[in-house]
Order: sequence, then C-alpha cells, then structure tokens
Amino acid sequence: MKDKTDLDFTRLQVIDDHCHLFNIEYAPHELARTLSMSLNDMPDEQLRHTLVYRRMLRELRILLDIKGADQEILAAREIRMRDNYKVYVEALFNNACIHTVLVDLGYKPVEVSLEKFEELVPARVRYIYRIESALDPLWDAFRDKKVGLKHVEDQFTKALEDALENLKIVAIKSVIGYRTGLHIEPVDRKRLSKNIASEKEFRDYFLLQSIEKATGMGLPVQIHAAFGESNINVLHNNPALLKGLLDHPEYQRARIVLVHGGYPYCFEAGYLGSIYPNVYVDLSEMIPFAPMGLHQGLRAIFDMCPFNKILYGSDGFVIPEIHWLGAKSAKEALSSLFSDYMTEGLFDRDLAVSVAKMVFFETAQKLYGLEN
Repeated sequence: MKDKTDLDFTRLQVIDDHCHLFNIEYAPHELARTLSMSLNDMPDEQLRHTLVYRRMLRELRILLDIKGADQEILAAREIRMRDNYKVYVEALFNNACIHTVLVDLGYKPVEVSLEKFEELVPARVRYIYRIESALDPLWDAFRDKKVGLKHVEDQFTKALEDALENLKIVAIKSVIGYRTGLHIEPVDRKRLSKNIASEKEFRDYFLLQSIEKATGMGLPVQIHAAFGESNINVLHNNPALLKGLLDHPEYQRARIVLVHGGYPYCFEAGYLGSIYPNVYVDLSEMIPFAPMGLHQGLRAIFDMCPFNKILYGSDGFVIPEIHWLGAKSAKEALSSLFSDYMTEGLFDRDLAVSVAKMVFFETAQKLYGLEN
C-alpha cells in the first residue's frame, strides 16, 4: 500500500533548459570516463567508484531489463546503440518524457550537424548562444594588440546577430566564471580603447554589453554560477559575487538565469532568486552529477526561491543517456522533497503536482518564449 504522500512525476513533460549536443550516431565512449568532470587522466578504478556512475548503471539496468552484473549492462547498452542508435535515443527521450531541449552551442566535445541533430532527437530543439564562442578568439587578438576595441565590438555584434538570424536562439549564455570569475564590475571603455585593460575588464565589459543587448531583444541571459569541470575555480563562482551587477539599476530589467543552481552555493542562488524579481535558478549539473548533494541543494534552493523561478536542466553532453538520467533523477528527487513537504503540511498533493509542472515545463516555456 502506497503512503498517502507518494508522488509520481515520471510522466510529466520536460523542457531541459540547459544541455549540450551529443553524438548523432553510435560512437564508443567509456561510460564512467564520460561521466567524470575531470580534465585530468583519472584512473579507471577511480572513475568507476562514483555515485553518478552507480546511478547511471542502476537506471540502465531497469531500462534495459538486465539482471546481471555491470559488464552485462554495459554490453547490452552497446548492442542497443549499435543495432539502431536512433531508436535507442527515442527510447531514452520517451522514457523521460523530454519535450524540448535548449542546447548551449558553445560547448563542443562533439561536433555534429545541427540539422541532423534535430532529425535524430525526438524533441523540439532550440539553442543558446554562448558569448565566449566569439569573445575567446577576440580576446586573444586584443591581448596581442592585433586588433582594437572597435574591431572587437563590430565582430562580436556580427557574431551575435548572425546567430540570432540563422539559428533558433532563445537565450544568451556566459561562462565568464571559468575565465575571470563572477565579481563583475563596470568598466571604463577608455581603458579598453587604449588596449591597456586586463582580461577581467575585457570580459566584464562584454558581458555587460551582452546583458544590455539580450534585454533589448527580450532574451534571458544564462550565467554559469557554480562548480564545473576541473579547470574552474569554485571559489570565484559563488553566485553571491553577482550581487553588485544585480543591484545595478541598468541591469534590473534583464532576466538572469543562474545556471547549475549555484552548487555548492545553493543557498546563495536561492537567496538571490528570493530578493531579485529578475533572477531565476536552473538546476542542471548538480542534476545528475551530485546525486546525494542534489537533495541538499534542492532543499536549500526551495527554502527561499519562489517555486515559479526554478527551472530543470540536465547539462547533458556527448551521450544521450545524461539528458535522460538528468530528467529521471530530478523527478525522483522532487518527488522525495515534495513528499516531505506534504508530511510537514506545507504542500498538498495538488500543489506538489502544480509546482513540479512549473519546474519541469511551465516556467521555462514562459521564460524562453516557447509557447508556440
């Protein structure tokens, strides 16, 4: 007999508001290594002893109906992918009810045709333009004094306009936290025009310019504000460092999405969402890469952030199973959290289902203009 607070969100439709491209045909990838966020040469015996890997194997065992050991699960996965990769991808997306994916085009561990990706994926596909795609090479040229500020501004504007004209762009994104951190400050353009500015000044200037452009175009801005791959300094990526930017009157009309739930600074992310009407919190990366931390992170975010400003994302990349595992993990985690809220008398069943629909679909649909 089920407890009265049991909730089942498995069939809720999902908009994945932050993910990446994956292979459009079968390609061999060592599963445990693909699930690692390290850019170092980690030993295999370490990679296989992580919770995210164990969680992936558990879900694959269920999906593939395998009773045997880990190697049998991996072998069955390889067979399914080799036999008919498209059918396998469809099975994953249908199992997790993934309706729409918003793909960050700036992270390219795989290079694939966008047209073929859209043909493969049994979901609506829209794109996010990462400003560093243009700014990284422009910074190199600017730093080496090969180009001036006017050239950088013209080329950056052109790259952004080309993407908006030719792709289905629904948001702009920055990973400035990976480069110079999240303590963003106004920059004197005269210093940039004299080619004497630091990399931080250069990147702060163009992030603020991007926020202004996005606001004028009605597009949200995603900002990586959390942990990440091993080349990030987590200490410089606490979302609380963005408070100066968020307090600035010029940027209070911008819709800012704190990507990755601020993890491990989830309280800070939820706090910012609670005090700024234009700040939203995305749950990707800690879903599914911090299976136990996810429960703590969700509690910290929901503790303060308005429910209708929290968005689901998977941060899936390279292989389609990460997109699938993210949705499965998030639904299970929210079910557990909301069941606790029901036991505590904070939620009833109708509210629990209503909030889950906001997180998985409705808020993203409205924020990114996906109604049509």
